[in-house]
Amino acid sequence: MKVNTSDNAELRYEHTPRPGAPALLFINSLGASLEMWDDQLAACSERFECVRYDARGHGKSTSGDRDEVSLEDLARDALAVLDACGIVRAHVCGISLGGMTAMYLAHKWPDRVLKLVLANTSAHMPPREGWDQRIAAVRAQGMSAVTETTLARWFTPEFHREHPETVDRIRQMLLSADPKGYTACAAAVRDMDLRDALRSITARTLVICGSKDQGTPPEHAQFIADQIAGAKLVTLDCMHLSNVERAEEFNREMLDFLSVD
Repeated sequence: MKVNTSDNAELRYEHTPRPGAPALLFINSLGASLEMWDDQLAACSERFECVRYDARGHGKSTSGDRDEVSLEDLARDALAVLDACGIVRAHVCGISLGGMTAMYLAHKWPDRVLKLVLANTSAHMPPREGWDQRIAAVRAQGMSAVTETTLARWFTPEFHREHPETVDRIRQMLLSADPKGYTACAAAVRDMDLRDALRSITARTLVICGSKDQGTPPEHAQFIADQIAGAKLVTLDCMHLSNVERAEEFNREMLDFLSVD
């Protein structure tokens, strides 16, 4: 299924209706498609009305008219998907860029969010110059310019050796992303600063981090957990894609958290 945004992006989404069950929205990391949540969908679909979608310019979603977007634009994309599904309020689980989008959503539209699961994410990711360099590289050379360095940050060497088929599946996600969509979303990360917004978040929150994550390290997760009242922090033994590298533990922590009133 697809929904159009006001700036002509077409967002692919998947919706598993389950009347009477709470809704659960999954939001991807930069460079990935909705299939990154396969392990979570399998674990959650019997208990929740699950929704997942491709961010603009990722997977089978188109990029829209603009070369750069903001975190607010990406949060509005998430709302457009929820609206298309007829969902008023949902639990929101986001990883990396998805976590940033989820935080903005909970800050700006708290009435749309039940609980938050924020994985491997940050409220602020300087230096700006590093993002400008990444954007320039992808614009000049395409997604191959960043794919292998991204995979090295996303998974531990042990996971690369033991699960090459999973790493290759994620590699193909990265390579299939539209460079225009990737760089537009990267600009949103570059320009993001949610540090002052965190204290306004009232949704009950679970923060998950990877002990070996170099991109959004544990201290970033600790800062988020410290700023959101009552937030719970869990550390898993992994790098950046905790929902893939430690899927079973990730699912257990998430389901336990979402199941408690």
